[in-house]
Amino acid sequence: MRRGGYRLSCAPADVDAVAAHAFLTRAYWCEGIPLATVQRAIAHSLCIALHADGEGQVGFARVVTDRATFAYLCDV
Repeated sequence: MRRGGYRLSCAPADVDAVAAHAFLTRAYWCEGIPLATVQRAIAHSLCIALHADGEGQVGFARVVTDRATFAYLCDV
């Protein structure tokens, strides 16, 4: 999905784990989290990445889900 210079994607290849880690490592709920842990969490979750034209990834959210009856939105 694209709108006003931004692109929203759920494709795993569009998630920049390093950019997500740069934010998450400073977030109160996972301060100092290792990059390898973020990469593993991304690999096993439904992720949404927001990209700004010319700036790369500027937003990220992760959904922990069984893809049937349960979903928990986190790491926004």
